[in-house]
Amino acid sequence: MPIKLLDTSGEPTDQAPQHGVRLARMADDLAADLTRTGRYRATVLPAAVLERDCPTGKAACLLEAARRQGAALVFVGVVHKSSTLILQIWARLADVHTGRDVFSRDLNFRGDTDEAWQRAETFLVAQIRDTDRSRGD
Repeated sequence: MPIKLLDTSGEPTDQAPQHGVRLARMADDLAADLTRTGRYRATVLPAAVLERDCPTGKAACLLEAARRQGAALVFVGVVHKSSTLILQIWARLADVHTGRDVFSRDLNFRGDTDEAWQRAETFLVAQIRDTDRSRGD
């Protein structure tokens, strides 16, 4: 799934263009880096497909859309920007058949910069990879 942004920072400057680029880059990098682990064949489901197929954004519809694309797991992520320096990622991998989480993390990172977002994505991939190893998958 595309990664979404929740910005409650109240900053006066509109950063939507920069955040749009960072969100797309994070989703693309996450898919590429997870694929490189050899454990996944990941791809980003375009937002336009989801908006067309699941305009209400309900979980059951999103899971079905991922199933139709041939997915076994679906990544759901939201970056929450609560202030200029504090951001959090709510990240979930869910089984598309059961809807159950197979991975769930809430990760904090500091700084709203390209570098900070990249470090957060790299750390998230390591967390997913390490969770797989600890489960013996």
